Amino acid sequence: MAEQLARIFGTEEDRVNCPFYFKIGACRNGDQCNRLHNRPTMSQTLLLSHMYPNTPESLALANDEPWDDDMYDRAQAHLEAFYVEVFLELANYGEIEDLVVVDNLCDHMIGNVYVKYYHEEDAERALMKLTGRFYSGKLIQAEYTTVSDFREARCRAFHETRCNRGAYCNFMHIKHIPRAIKRRVVREMYDDHPEYLGQTAKKSKKDKDKERRSRSRRRDKEKKEKDRDRDRGERTDAPPARQTSQERRAMIASWNAEKEGGAVA
Repeated sequence: MAEQLARIFGTEEDRVNCPFYFKIGACRNGDQCNRLHNRPTMSQTLLLSHMYPNTPESLALANDEPWDDDMYDRAQAHLEAFYVEVFLELANYGEIEDLVVVDNLCDHMIGNVYVKYYHEEDAERALMKLTGRFYSGKLIQAEYTTVSDFREARCRAFHETRCNRGAYCNFMHIKHIPRAIKRRVVREMYDDHPEYLGQTAKKSKKDKDKERRSRSRRRDKEKKEKDRDRDRGERTDAPPARQTSQERRAMIASWNAEKEGGAVA
């Protein structure tokens, strides 16, 4: 029973916990949902609800309305400026693993921003520092979210082909940020906070030492098992010594004598 509950937790088969809240940290039914919204008390990821101020151009693009290159360029330039500004500001609280802005237009997802830190204590610090702050004239609504893997939360149809639900899909439609922009902000983060590199290097060295010790213990264990198997084979499975021709002839003569004696009797 426990294995069954664990298997269906957070899926459509789960009749107790809301799968949408579990996967994307937001639900269209809000507090009126008839399933549980398990709000985490700690997480590496923060949800900044409705933080991105969509421009008319970005709304038109998300809604699949007619557009031209100039409209797209204006929308993309605004998004990239927002991404760089917010990423570098949030990086002041800790080392960021990823930052995404969604393209959805449904009420519970429009303008949502997700930031994932490498360490939970950094997310906790960011939550404390962001509480009470404003962006673009609006109070920042920051909270922990259950989202840990954006690949699981995104809409595969939107990112691979085309989503039939459009901008009102309940899975993440993640806005496109060029890799060059992502590499640039990560480089600037480490330039501004070189201590993050030290933390990563320290963690990496610790992981390598742990892996080296684990390999050494595994090799020792395998060696002991081989030695034990070899000793056992020498005691029980060792083949008998090879007989000489003279010994084999004597043994056959003995068998024949026994047979003849039995026949006479």
